Amino acid sequence: MTSMEIFLDNINRIAKYQNLETYKDLAADIGVTETALKKWQNKTRCPLLSQIDKISDKKNIYSYTLLQENGDILKEIEFVKNDSRKILLDNLQKYFINNGKFSWSDKASVFYGFVSEDNLKSYFRKNNFKTPPLKRLDDMAEAIGIPVHQLIKKGLYDEKTN
Repeated sequence: MTSMEIFLDNINRIAKYQNLETYKDLAADIGVTETALKKWQNKTRCPLLSQIDKISDKKNIYSYTLLQENGDILKEIEFVKNDSRKILLDNLQKYFINNGKFSWSDKASVFYGFVSEDNLKSYFRKNNFKTPPLKRLDDMAEAIGIPVHQLIKKGLYDEKTN
């Protein structure tokens, strides 16, 4: 199952749990436009990581749970704010260090050319950065051999490096 399918399944579970019967109701509940939601449901577009964070913040859940099969999306938590981009970058940086990938070209080579060196750098920029779309996260997770939700889950490599 792709992360997009998992994401949609979890969004639909939210709708069912809250008795949201129309795209309009669901879109309003998760804080996106009805058009965006329809494009996601039709799989003609996929959300950016930043959009997943906004939805998760609105629902008071961790972002990674929206990308986890049968994620615990109904358990609200108290937290500051999701920052999946920062977690993604931390996890990637730890992966690169653990695997001896220090140059940008070495880092980009991990992703077999589907993430260019320039795109990878754009994810790491401090200002005017890009966030990868869900499809790109799928590709990145597959390349390093982990489920996509783990890319944006805190502490992915902490256990292995302690």
